[in-house]
Amino acid sequence: MSRDDYGGQRRNMEDDSMVGTLFAQAEVVWPKEREILRRRYAGVRGRVLDLCCGTGEALRRLRADFSPSLAVGLDLFRGHLRRARRPVVQGDAYGTPFRSGSFDLVMVRHVLQALPDPVGLLREAGRLLAPGGRLHLLVEDYAAILFDTEDYDTADHFQQVGRPFRAKGTDLYQGRRAYRHLLEAGFSRIEVEPLLVDTLNSDRRTFADIFRYWRDGYAATLARVLGATEAEVVRRFDGMVETCLDPRRYAAWLLLSIDCAP
Repeated sequence: MSRDDYGGQRRNMEDDSMVGTLFAQAEVVWPKEREILRRRYAGVRGRVLDLCCGTGEALRRLRADFSPSLAVGLDLFRGHLRRARRPVVQGDAYGTPFRSGSFDLVMVRHVLQALPDPVGLLREAGRLLAPGGRLHLLVEDYAAILFDTEDYDTADHFQQVGRPFRAKGTDLYQGRRAYRHLLEAGFSRIEVEPLLVDTLNSDRRTFADIFRYWRDGYAATLARVLGATEAEVVRRFDGMVETCLDPRRYAAWLLLSIDCAP
């Protein structure tokens, strides 16, 4: 499998639903992430690269909230970049066109789980850091998505797809492996902090939109992975959406925010 296949997800990541996914994720995650960035780096004022920037949702918010001296994004998919505000560059995140030491901060967000070679990308991120530069990593571990539902197939959906999906190159448990991968990539100072998004600290409808878009973009793929019908996978995602919207029920998504330096 080629590294730019994105763990067998390239078709899914280029699907129109990904535009909505990236917007909804940024809406609920960025307010918490912004406070972490402000606290860790006393704001972001230097040269910043958003590696695998997608449609530029985080990049746009970063520019508005921090006004760094330079904020540039790189992504593989031209369709995503057409929606992003320049400067952005189309390119391979494993071998970027930038000189070594070009950036004070490199951000890698919501993407390591889709990479068959996460260590390779982290090494490239380290190469791009200037002396004293930092890597901001936001990683997902899909065992840490919680739904208050009595339907166990819905509640355990991501655990059920974890093993067969990994065989195709997508590691839904990347969050717990990121520390080890950072060490392998040459990082020596690593600090891990939880970032919780839930139905109490986020708008329920926007939170539910994440799972609507995942349903629209991934139902067919996940049905093949599970050996289930597409209708069954859609039913599960609909249950997630229903839980998010029900004011009597709780749903949560725990991410890991990691600050590190070579």
